[in-house]
Amino acid sequence: MASRLMATRGYDGTSISALAKSSGLPASSIYWHFGSKEGVLKAVMERGAARFAAETSLDDVPRDRSPREKVTWVLQRATRLIEESPEFLRLQMILLLSAPTGDANAAVGQLRQRQREGLRDMLALCFAEPGEPAATEIADRLVDIAAATFEGAFLAAQAGSTAHSRTLAQLVDVLIRMAEDEKSRKAP
Repeated sequence: MASRLMATRGYDGTSISALAKSSGLPASSIYWHFGSKEGVLKAVMERGAARFAAETSLDDVPRDRSPREKVTWVLQRATRLIEESPEFLRLQMILLLSAPTGDANAAVGQLRQRQREGLRDMLALCFAEPGEPAATEIADRLVDIAAATFEGAFLAAQAGSTAHSRTLAQLVDVLIRMAEDEKSRKAP
């Protein structure tokens, strides 16, 4: 409920009284449980991040497939999660664009760092087992382009674009080509 409200109104446009009205709880209960609106935001972001992390476990990545199939699997999984609960990523985008201060900014920064690390680890798994230097180096080079393209596709979908699946297929192609280029540079 708080996630949906903040994703619709923005962080600054969501008051404790609006949260109280929407939840049916007195404002004093919200303050008691969360301390402030920033506390509510932090809880919303942590809950969304925990759900996303649980649904994108490294243990779930299929190990017996080609790198292309693994990358496709990772992106399809992330897409499905966002389609099921777009409020979380929408709120995250709003927060990034509105530059919140204090605890809200720290919570978004920490979440972005964990997401980047999780995506990097998944990409490393797509090209080799974790810990193998070549796979980690490749994933480090791919993670930012993968995240930026994925987020751009999400924003386009929010604006009504229906090319989301085509964009993700193109992203798979780009990531595979970049990985192959990186591997050929490292080859003796």
